[in-house]
Amino acid sequence: MENETPNNANDRTVTSIRVFDTTAEKMFDAWTDPDKLAKWWGPKGFSNTFHEFNPVPGGNWKFTMHGPTGADYPNESVFVEVGLNRIILNHVNAPIFTLTATFEPAGNQTKLIFEQEFETADLFEKVKHICIPANEENFDRLEAVLER
Repeated sequence: MENETPNNANDRTVTSIRVFDTTAEKMFDAWTDPDKLAKWWGPKGFSNTFHEFNPVPGGNWKFTMHGPTGADYPNESVFVEVGLNRIILNHVNAPIFTLTATFEPAGNQTKLIFEQEFETADLFEKVKHICIPANEENFDRLEAVLER
């Protein structure tokens, strides 16, 4: 497992990278199978209820994240691109951002490049301190699902 958090020239983007011991096909499956995705999406202690999940270009993903303190966080995204090596979606409720998940295969490993480009630099400044550790927790949860 390799972790990186590169510096970005773009003042609105958080990038998190990790190499997983899995194939790109299994990584793609973990992102597009709603049962698997619901198990790992979000930081440690969160759970999800999916209301709509249609991972095709133009398809909606509506869900509620349930926080460890009991708070609910409604989320809505629209898929822009869905392919074996990349998924792009627009998170259309606050905070507004575009998520690009790139799966770079390397034998039996896959490098996940997870980029969140926020609507404004001000929004980025408000959320970046949350996103970086939350993305790592998200990756930990993804890794556990992939190991099953």
